[in-house]
Amino acid sequence: MPKLAICGGKPVRTEPFVPWPFYDEREREALVETLESRKWTSAPYIGTFPAAELEAQFAAYNGVRYGVATSGGTSALQIAFAAAGVREGDEVILAPNTFIAGATPILHLGAVPVFVDVEAECFNLDPEAVEAAINERTAAISPLHLAGYPYDVDRINEIAARHGLKVVADACHAHGAEWRGTKVGALADLSAFSFQQSKNMTAGEGGIVLTDDQELYELCYMYHNDGRGMGEEMGTYQVMGWNYRMSGFQAAVLLVQLGRLDETLDHKARSVAMLERGLVEVEGLRFPRPDPRVTRATYLYPYLKYEEDAFDGVPAERFAQALSAEGIPCSARSGQLLYEHPLFRERRFFFESSGRIDYAQVHCPVAEAAQGTAIGFPQTVLLSDQAALDDFIEAVHKVRNHLAELKRLDQQL
Repeated sequence: MPKLAICGGKPVRTEPFVPWPFYDEREREALVETLESRKWTSAPYIGTFPAAELEAQFAAYNGVRYGVATSGGTSALQIAFAAAGVREGDEVILAPNTFIAGATPILHLGAVPVFVDVEAECFNLDPEAVEAAINERTAAISPLHLAGYPYDVDRINEIAARHGLKVVADACHAHGAEWRGTKVGALADLSAFSFQQSKNMTAGEGGIVLTDDQELYELCYMYHNDGRGMGEEMGTYQVMGWNYRMSGFQAAVLLVQLGRLDETLDHKARSVAMLERGLVEVEGLRFPRPDPRVTRATYLYPYLKYEEDAFDGVPAERFAQALSAEGIPCSARSGQLLYEHPLFRERRFFFESSGRIDYAQVHCPVAEAAQGTAIGFPQTVLLSDQAALDDFIEAVHKVRNHLAELKRLDQQL
């Protein structure tokens, strides 16, 4: 009789994991209060509004003075790049294993994304590759805290300071993440966060830019508010900006979500510790090795590094399929790197200056080799109860102990 569910056996788990996003009566009450206030925008000329409170609270949570709430994480990045002085023809260094919105704000400014390789353990931007890519056109470095695991803040900041460059951190995965006990939102010139549906705190969409620099803050504020000035200059257009303001409804929900953020992250950290204990005997499957400087990761998109040789040559994709059949939602982390997409290969850009690089010739060997070497799963697994985590552990051991059955299935196909 087959044992594995993918071969016709009984799955370990048939119940779904907890749904996401979390909400309760507090979000409902906040939405009704905003509805009845008739202050649905965040335009400053109507008086107090929820977005201003969110800006103050999220900035204080991260240990910085200023926040600018935006319509999304993409707009937050575009505002941050513009405030950092990125202009047409400039170059911005970033990793290729990110969402498209890490690069398109650069293109919309007529600048040039320069993709460099990642380090092998956590797939974050490799500081040595960053330094090698810097030239007279470089305007900024944009490292991503991938999956909520902080990049090497010390080295990136040191390199940027030595070359006189701004760091525009893509912190869209990193709400509450810490490096050496400091929230990552305080560790770059500008940090952009997303509040999209899958994030650790969410209003469906939305974003925010954080900075501790008053001049950068004022630029971000003007760029997101149609280019209007501040104070006495509020009625005049000082810069070419965008209407990237956050709605009052988004801000109202996010204020509640911020109140449960630490609880959410603590729950996930406990779950990771439980899974590590339960999988300690499974050679070749592990979370990224801890860096003592990372004092808090967010595990937004959790994954286990997978070593195919330890599983008798079974590819990560096949192992993930077998695990999914056991009732554990997961997949092998793969997909095209940004420079492999037609947008870059065929240089489908608005600005001719953005096409200076032939992206068909760009190669990041470590990032390319990393494709399909990790098994990712939803954060809802980590937000579930002990019984669900036990099922996860049992399913991994079950598949691991029946690799011969899994390989026979492949031979029959």
